[in-house]
Amino acid sequence: MAANAPRFCPRCGAPVGIGRRVCANCGLDIPSRTIGQDFAAVPRASAPSPQEGVAVPDQDILQAPSSWPSAASKRPLASGPIMPASKSRRGRVGLVIALLVVALLGIGGYFLAALLGVQLPGTTNSQPAVTTSNVNETVTYAGVSITILNAQQSQRFVNDPDSGNDGMLRLNLREQNSAAMTIDLPYANIARLVLPGGSTVAPVYVKTKGSIAAGATQNSFLDFAVPTTTAVRKIILRLGAASEAQMDIPLTGQANLSKYAPHSVKPGGQMLYMGLNWTLTQATSQLYIDGQQASKGKRYIIVTLSVDNPLSQEAITGSPYSYIRLQVGKTLLSPQATTLPVSFATGETGKTGTVTFLVPQNSSAFTLILQLQGSNSGFDPASTDFQLS
Repeated sequence: MAANAPRFCPRCGAPVGIGRRVCANCGLDIPSRTIGQDFAAVPRASAPSPQEGVAVPDQDILQAPSSWPSAASKRPLASGPIMPASKSRRGRVGLVIALLVVALLGIGGYFLAALLGVQLPGTTNSQPAVTTSNVNETVTYAGVSITILNAQQSQRFVNDPDSGNDGMLRLNLREQNSAAMTIDLPYANIARLVLPGGSTVAPVYVKTKGSIAAGATQNSFLDFAVPTTTAVRKIILRLGAASEAQMDIPLTGQANLSKYAPHSVKPGGQMLYMGLNWTLTQATSQLYIDGQQASKGKRYIIVTLSVDNPLSQEAITGSPYSYIRLQVGKTLLSPQATTLPVSFATGETGKTGTVTFLVPQNSSAFTLILQLQGSNSGFDPASTDFQLS
């Protein structure tokens, strides 16, 4: 009976199982109305070669639905089973997605390696030759001792994200803070190189914490765009903002920087004020106090006073800001800072404190004055002179 006769695909001629709707060989969807009809009696064509087409059975043998391919759509058979169109499309989409993932991972890995400073095969992320010149020169800025350890020159620095390729100079610094406070170090604003001919260069990259804690020691480095043909010994590091007292440090390794160091004298001048004995034991000139650089054209004068109280009662002098002055020429200057006590106990001797003034850098003759104040007008003022260049 026809129901038991073998069935063949009208496209490729392959046997079709009883009740199957899809050809296992070419994936053709066979309408259900043809299953079990005279289509089952269609003899299987001889197996075509891969180059040959497969003809559709004659119309008088099988009336194919209009949805079946026509003879014009004949195509060569593949050597293996033909996958359904839907599965083929899913395979192509999966392949595209996999390729995209691999590409993204590759790009991400490249940038991660660049960020970590890892050299990748085929890249030129290697450090060019570096020439190092020892400097070992020290100055104090705003109370922080800064040592220029050395200067390094190279075409570029691979660990500097802002490095140029036409020549770079790096200054390696060591900082030490002996003060009892955290001090800011804004190198981007206070550090400049002075090149031969007088032009100045700001740092292109600063590797620093930006400040230094009390009692701490730390390292920093500053990078400048400077041609490698420029001799280090002809370069000057200028420390200090434009509004501050600046220091020029030649990078020769043999610079005389004594003019930037503190300088002290011991005047020993004595005064009698409010029944107390006052002695000017020391006067110091310097360009900084803790946390502060002197302003442009100025320096600090710090006087140290020793006070004895021979009275039979406590002496209350009040705030030094109100009665201590420093005369420079015809100008009376008020204190910038002081550690002097406001009172002195009965019989107290050798009680010391300091008073700080900001004076013109070119001044050298000074008069320290203890002037009259309020209800203490019954006491005479006192003064003492000293020299400090």
